Amino acid sequence: MNEIYKAGWIGRRIFGRLRSLDRLCSSRSGGIVDVERFGLRWRLYVRGNVADSRLLLRPDAFEPVEVDAILGLVDRDFVFLDVGANCGFYALRIAHAAADSERGQIIAVEPHPGMRRRLEFNVELNSSRGVHVLGCAVGDRNGTARLSEGAKNLGTSRISDEGSIYVELRTLLDIATARRLERIDAVKVDVEGFEDRVLDPFLRDAPDRLLPRMIVAEHSWSGTWESDWMSRAASRGYREHARTRQSNVILVRQ
Repeated sequence: MNEIYKAGWIGRRIFGRLRSLDRLCSSRSGGIVDVERFGLRWRLYVRGNVADSRLLLRPDAFEPVEVDAILGLVDRDFVFLDVGANCGFYALRIAHAAADSERGQIIAVEPHPGMRRRLEFNVELNSSRGVHVLGCAVGDRNGTARLSEGAKNLGTSRISDEGSIYVELRTLLDIATARRLERIDAVKVDVEGFEDRVLDPFLRDAPDRLLPRMIVAEHSWSGTWESDWMSRAASRGYREHARTRQSNVILVRQ
């Protein structure tokens, strides 16, 4: 559908008709729709999760700069960590591009139990054996944390002392060590204001061989960060490549 939308005025008219059809189908199916996007199959829950709705209605506008930047790095041994994986939009697209990888790994981390089950279903739907789903949160320590559920958008669920869902909490370095990773090519972090707790300790403690070539992180919560992880990144050889319309920052290692 994204190719149709890009095909000028006629393409947009066709896209509009298809979008209306998708809405009609979703209303008749209780908000659950099975579709194909980017050569992949998806089961989308368009009520209560913005990422699913975007993938259904405007897949071309779903963080294209960020995804294309990561896709441009994909090689035969590609290793990608998707922290805050949601329905699997990043993880499955990267896995699809790296399908011929011999030693690569795609690690998708999603702490919300319901969203994790949706992610696992989409992984299974595409027989993506190269995608490893972890049902934990990522932060600055190993232990437990409380997850506050996004009432109208599960994608806004976040670590909070007021949360009612208890989840395992692990550091990014602990995950990389447990997976016996020898390299990391790219990391995407979208955790609703917890980005600094994920990235600062990792950039402080990780050996050079594990420093990813690219970091994509949500930037809209920067006012709530407790540490300046971007300065830490600069001290480890990163430079800012872009800030996107979707409030993400892309860093590359020089």
